[in-house]
Amino acid sequence: GTRRRHLVQMFLFEGVAYDVIAAAAGALLGVGVAFLMVRGMAAAVATGSDLKIAFAVKPASVVLAYALGVLLTLAVVTYSAWRVSRMNIVSAIRNLPEPPPEHRRRARWLAGIVAGVLGALLIASGASAQNAITLGFGVLLVILGLVPIARALGAPDRLVYTSAGLGLVVWFTLPIERWLFGDMKTDFSMFILAGLAIVVGASWAIMYNADLLLGAVSHSLGRIRGLAPTLKMSMAYPLRSRFRTGVTLAMFTLVVFTLVVGAITTGSFVQGFNNLDGFGGGFDVRAATSPASPIPDLRDAIARSGRPGLDAANLSVVSDQSMLPVKARQLGTSRTAQNYVAHGVDQAFVDHTTYRLAATARGYGSSAEVWRALGERPGLAVVDPFVVPRRSNYNFAPPPDFRLTGFELEDRTFAPPTVSIRDPQTGRQQRLKVIGVLSDTVPEMMGGVWTSQATLSRAFGDRVIPTVHLVALRDPSQAKPTAKALESAFLANGMQADSLQQLLDDAVGASLTFDRLIEGFMGLGLVVGVAALGVISARSVVERRQQIGVLRAIGFRRRMVQTSFLLESSFIALTSIVVGTALGIAVAYNVVADAKRTPSWESMAFHVPWLTLAVIFLLVYGVALATTLVPARRGARVYPAEALRYE
Repeated sequence: GTRRRHLVQMFLFEGVAYDVIAAAAGALLGVGVAFLMVRGMAAAVATGSDLKIAFAVKPASVVLAYALGVLLTLAVVTYSAWRVSRMNIVSAIRNLPEPPPEHRRRARWLAGIVAGVLGALLIASGASAQNAITLGFGVLLVILGLVPIARALGAPDRLVYTSAGLGLVVWFTLPIERWLFGDMKTDFSMFILAGLAIVVGASWAIMYNADLLLGAVSHSLGRIRGLAPTLKMSMAYPLRSRFRTGVTLAMFTLVVFTLVVGAITTGSFVQGFNNLDGFGGGFDVRAATSPASPIPDLRDAIARSGRPGLDAANLSVVSDQSMLPVKARQLGTSRTAQNYVAHGVDQAFVDHTTYRLAATARGYGSSAEVWRALGERPGLAVVDPFVVPRRSNYNFAPPPDFRLTGFELEDRTFAPPTVSIRDPQTGRQQRLKVIGVLSDTVPEMMGGVWTSQATLSRAFGDRVIPTVHLVALRDPSQAKPTAKALESAFLANGMQADSLQQLLDDAVGASLTFDRLIEGFMGLGLVVGVAALGVISARSVVERRQQIGVLRAIGFRRRMVQTSFLLESSFIALTSIVVGTALGIAVAYNVVADAKRTPSWESMAFHVPWLTLAVIFLLVYGVALATTLVPARRGARVYPAEALRYE
């Protein structure tokens, strides 16, 4: 006589008890892991950087994370409880498959048509707006909508889900939208959409063809007499519980896929950034003095200092630069003036620099031509790449206040916009025509608008006295001693000098540390998720107690039962690792290939951290076997008579 609402309430109360406790434990563990990650990040940037990272936790953030975890889990528990409450009583008592409701066919038609129509509209919108995310989401909805329609028409489930799954994998793995529609606008959210679609598609294709896959394994390994019966039993249960196995497989595959894509792309970009010519611009030492005690001409000051260790013969080029905080605004637009930085460079910098440009104004054929024009003609400027919009934007940093409009970085050439810069203290202004955009490989210290020192001096006078100096040495190996000698010689001027190679090494080291921390955090999530296999295995021991008893009664030994459970976990763990890695490498390769087509990363190489991934996956597989071993051994100890009497 128990009614459906009573069943829902019963399971809901049980789930809430677990939910509330688990969410609290998760929030506290999250704070602890975040503390360790912040300590690692702070140590990574402590050397050679003014950036300080400190641990900070707000109670509101912890409460919000806790509430989101509780609500998300509560929604899943509520749906599961509602689904269980609608069971067929006779089928449940006899342990038979649930018969499909009569209205399910109509619901399939309706859901498929709605998803298909909405997807078609999104495809049309994405194609017209050249937006890859809108287009991809539309393709996803169309494919998902065709699945229930095909099933309602009587098509076999294997054919339907295999075709849909492979369609999702192919569309979101290969750059088909670029082949059909050219370069489209995209950002990091495309990774999320593509990752979910690829994992769902791969899981469908695997689960509805797992019998063929495992049949091939059984045919090859089943010739081993002692292993054949164990293999067959370990295959039967995952295929019978297709939904549970598929969800578990998809969850682990998604984490592996994300880990592989993140490791490869970040590693490739870091290695592409690790280039002294692109970072130092042809110079070896960077020195900065206090604005209260500047050095207008560093070469002359070095010659007069007579300091031991400063060999004037080793100084190839000495460039003096000024820096002024300004309010900048692009003329001809409605945008207001925003905070920015103006830099003035001398002729020595213009003649020697190797800083590359990602885009140039029409009429300029090369980076060298732009720098030469900037030194010869007043009123010309080059800006950093962060203020220019782009079609493919994978940058996590917030955009700067000042931004240009009218062209995109991928255009490579553009009509030169005019920018007005104003000194907020004196009110003086200067108009600059932008003729170049720096490459993404330049360091953050190159942020701002760059023009000739003569242009800034004419407009702002003594407000732009040089305080930054770049030195190129005839013997670059003497960069560190030269930097120390400069600091000693001009201690009264508050000089801080650094080897640009050392600054590059520190920046690359900090980036690699960040990458490893993120990979470790994701690996920890994967380990925790794989540990859930132990819970599934423990549940399987309880559900299959009578089956185990029958197996033991017909001759299965304890070792065979135990091996069967270990093989089931191995199937999920190894399949997730192999499939997630293969799909992740394919997607990461496309990302790197697309990046190489952009103006800044033509020389970037595809870098796969095989050793790091191998260590993580071996650890994950070891945890999977370890968490399954305990319930597997317990199941193997079941006595046949006891199991057959079990109720």
